[in-house]
Amino acid sequence: MLRGNSTESRRVWETWRAQLWSRFVRLESSSSDADFFGHVSASVPGSNRLSTVHSTTQITERTHTHLRRDPQDYMLFALQIEGHGFIEQDGRQARLDPGDFGCYMTDRPYRLAFDSPFRQVILRLPREKLADHLPCLSQMSARRFDGKAKAGLLAAGFIRQMSENGGSLTDADLANMESVTAQMLATAMQQGTDAQSDVETGRLERVKRRLREQLRDPDLDLAHVAATEGISLRTLQRLFQLDGVSPSQWVAEQRLQQVARILRDPAQAKRSITDIALSCGFGDLSHFSRTFRQRYGTTARNWRNPS
Repeated sequence: MLRGNSTESRRVWETWRAQLWSRFVRLESSSSDADFFGHVSASVPGSNRLSTVHSTTQITERTHTHLRRDPQDYMLFALQIEGHGFIEQDGRQARLDPGDFGCYMTDRPYRLAFDSPFRQVILRLPREKLADHLPCLSQMSARRFDGKAKAGLLAAGFIRQMSENGGSLTDADLANMESVTAQMLATAMQQGTDAQSDVETGRLERVKRRLREQLRDPDLDLAHVAATEGISLRTLQRLFQLDGVSPSQWVAEQRLQQVARILRDPAQAKRSITDIALSCGFGDLSHFSRTFRQRYGTTARNWRNPS
């Protein structure tokens, strides 16, 4: 174990970095904790496949520079034992609480953040072991999986048992168990992703309803809508990826559809195109004219009075 204060911080961080590099991949850590403490231990003697990390507040990052200097291609699975932490990769972020697990890939940049003391069990698996069972493997990083329900309970329990009984195992034992471990994790992740997709689809529909209520407001603020729903703007943007569009593109499309419907409504024939566009949330008329033509292949006037 290592402990440090301001006078020996350099030695502390050199020791900590050496532990991380020797057991995982090249990366860097920082901490605002003046009494930083950190320790990485092998769960199975002589093996880098399964480790326990125990530390105080810190941020750990693997950057493009690290990738060039130390190319590695593994999946790292983090089972949260104590405290909580955050995984960030590929524009996604996941919070892990005790019992949860998540994964990240060493061939791409990632960021791990911990704002309080924590303990994790880290399992290293070759990517190809998972790819055989999960065609969409690249979409699994930086997601939270519940280790207390369904297949997740079995997978997380298996990893915990390997760690707690590591003294009776060898590196060869872990290598022999890689395939079955990968299959258990793949099943748990697939179940978790399906359940998460249902939750995210429901949340997306709630966000869409709220946005439809505000479409007529030219000052519609996506960040405010996200905050009202209790999510970040980044999460809002990720939700709309389910539909393959950005939130702004979806809003623009809804407004254009409203204008197009009104223009074809005989009861609205006396309203000017400008009035209709403004009432549907377009604050910039030149922008409206340009996007309408791009969307419908003709001007708003010709759309209203087709020849």
